[in-house]
Amino acid sequence: MSLDAAEDFMRRAEEYLMVARVSFERGFYNATAVNAEMAAQLAVKALLIKLGVEPLRTHNIRALLGLLANQLSGGVGEEVRNFVGSNRRDLIILEDSGSLGQYGAPSVDRDRAEIALKAAKSVIDLVRRLWNL
Repeated sequence: MSLDAAEDFMRRAEEYLMVARVSFERGFYNATAVNAEMAAQLAVKALLIKLGVEPLRTHNIRALLGLLANQLSGGVGEEVRNFVGSNRRDLIILEDSGSLGQYGAPSVDRDRAEIALKAAKSVIDLVRRLWNL
């Protein structure tokens, strides 16, 4: 894949995050969760593509971040590992909420949607920081 593909994935990530924010503001918590999870996934996959790595075909944000950490040298890879460790609970909620929002019962509640949205924003912020390294 190319730099164009990486940039396209990142644009999509930003779009999904915006939709997640608007959904949250309107009280559509299932849509918030699904779009937040998709935004985080696409952002990490965008950076992997930029690095010349074929992303895993998974929705597991922690697995994608692990792959990313393994591709980055020294302190940068450690920064990603520390991010995952520090945000483990919220990343799990983000992953689970995406599936729950799409297929689950009961529906995603406001608190879970808010955690998913914040976690997705944190992932995208991390990817932005690493984008030009």
